[in-house]
Amino acid sequence: MTIPQIAALQLQKQYRQYGPEFPRRLQQNYGDLFRVWMPLLPPIYFALHPDHVYAVLSQPRPPLEKPTFMRRALQSSFGNGLFTSQGDFWRRQRRLMQPAFHHGRITRYAAQMTGHAQKMVNSWQDGQIISIGEAMHELTFAIVMDALFSADEAAANTAVVHQAVRDLGQGLAAFSRSLPLSFLPAWTPLPALRQKRRGERALAQCVQGMIAERRALGEAASPPDLLTTLLFARDEETGDAMSDQQLQDELITLYIAGHDTTAVLLGWAWVLLAQHEPAAATLTAELEQTLNGRPPTTADLPQLPYAQMIVKETLRLYPPAWYLFRQAEVGLTLDGEPIPDGAIIFLMPYTTQRDGRWFAGPNNFQPERWQDGFEKSLPKGAYFPFGLGPRTCIGNGFALMEAQLLLATIAQQFRLEQLTEAKMGDTPTLGFAAPVKVRLHKR
Repeated sequence: MTIPQIAALQLQKQYRQYGPEFPRRLQQNYGDLFRVWMPLLPPIYFALHPDHVYAVLSQPRPPLEKPTFMRRALQSSFGNGLFTSQGDFWRRQRRLMQPAFHHGRITRYAAQMTGHAQKMVNSWQDGQIISIGEAMHELTFAIVMDALFSADEAAANTAVVHQAVRDLGQGLAAFSRSLPLSFLPAWTPLPALRQKRRGERALAQCVQGMIAERRALGEAASPPDLLTTLLFARDEETGDAMSDQQLQDELITLYIAGHDTTAVLLGWAWVLLAQHEPAAATLTAELEQTLNGRPPTTADLPQLPYAQMIVKETLRLYPPAWYLFRQAEVGLTLDGEPIPDGAIIFLMPYTTQRDGRWFAGPNNFQPERWQDGFEKSLPKGAYFPFGLGPRTCIGNGFALMEAQLLLATIAQQFRLEQLTEAKMGDTPTLGFAAPVKVRLHKR
């Protein structure tokens, strides 16, 4: 088999015209595996079949790493946290952090999640018009600040962190739209890179201050949040703890990944429910029967299967991390063809998860598809909104619990009527291209 090849200009044209839809368009002409030729860059492949996804993310041991030049470009924002680190250092960090995300640990944050959601809906008025994407970002911002740094410290630093993350996020968005920016030195005086650096500095200073204060307090006097858990975590094999720099990198990574992705997921969930009244009615009936007006708890989640199906179906249609990439190593083959050492491989959850070979009515919102063990019947690699294999997102359990609890808390009190069109943006997470306005209807 000869792998089809397309020119970079054709890829860029497709991306500008179709946004996140562009790989599906190319797939129709070039199949599940094709190569993009770009001068001065390593070979670039798009691998869209579940078998490719599984081979790249799950089969190689040790796991394939992210491309070197992309990691280098992102390290100014995320440091050497789980998102960018690799090899033995990554394995050690993952081992240190994993206990903090065990199910028994993350359930302690459930009451904080529903408390913040209840505070938000208490401020809403019947008939009020809001931007749903902005509302969900504000909500998940408050939750992740509380979970990471506790309520008092979060409140003291909210304004600084909020502005820092806005600067960093806008800089990263501009950065992601232009591959050549990845090769520029961090000090390059372009407006987008200046804004990104400003956000990085402010966020780092804030986190450094909180780490120093908490270390001075000691474990016994510190609040039981993620900062305390990670600060005093010890490697089971060596007994070592994280340095302040390592802890800073991980906290910034968790903060950025932990609030934006869940906000994007919830924004699309509300749009889909507004567009599909039968699904919204089924959810409302489930909430009334199970909760009878009281706030949800983690003990209720097994009795809220339809809420879980809505979350899974939203993740299928609009995965916040709509693309992933890895760097090939010697010995990797896809469809029987050797992939050159150092090649960049793009995997596209948005594309693979909308493939009619694996999902009937692939573009339709059908939460019911997830009942009766449907997920177990899928080919490995057909559904991977949190990645797959050893580098699966460490916070996936936290995010799924949070999304289900917030959905239940809000939906039992308000119905949302969509007023403006929802279009996908082209940022690193699959948010809205423009604010989506909704009208609130009190139940």
